[in-house]
Amino acid sequence: MRTRPLSFFLVCSLFLPQLASAYFPEDVTLPPGPPMQVEEPLLEALPPPLPAVEPVAYTWNSDSTIKRSTFVAAIVRRLFKPSERCFLKLSESDYSLLARDVEKDASYGIDLCTAMRAGVMRGFTDGNFRPNALVTRAEAAKALAKAFELATDTTDPAEQWFAHYVKALIDGGALSADADLNGPITRGELSKMLWAARAMKKAQ
Repeated sequence: MRTRPLSFFLVCSLFLPQLASAYFPEDVTLPPGPPMQVEEPLLEALPPPLPAVEPVAYTWNSDSTIKRSTFVAAIVRRLFKPSERCFLKLSESDYSLLARDVEKDASYGIDLCTAMRAGVMRGFTDGNFRPNALVTRAEAAKALAKAFELATDTTDPAEQWFAHYVKALIDGGALSADADLNGPITRGELSKMLWAARAMKKAQ
């Protein structure tokens, strides 16, 4: 009568090696298992998507372009600590002169103020920021080069406003030498440029 339960246990131990090994006393040395297979390392995941500025549903699309309002918020919120105290340090005349088409209570108003004080981004010569305009690769290159202190302002008046910063990013591998500088940058390009500029800063 007792042989059937014992036989059943032995059969189960053959098919369930984990249960069988747990049954043995701890001082029993089990034979070594097969060598572990080393898997190939996975490719590094893409950086997380840039934050949305507009209060709408946000879908990550690496091929979509970026408006200046979204760009300034994305850069400032990643690299700085924006605070409402910024407005106390930036006079009313300075703010209206640099971005008279942006209200202070805009969703990116504090970010823009912070970017202005840090010298990362500013308005156009006509006094407007043009928040709905698309960011070009040249504008993105200058903003990141200044934010990570990869290049300083040029002293050559004949040099293009972006040439000094673009060269720094090209030399560091953050920007392709044949990139269309006047063309709009995509979200995917900006993420890669951001991470490359961060690596350049760490390597300094």
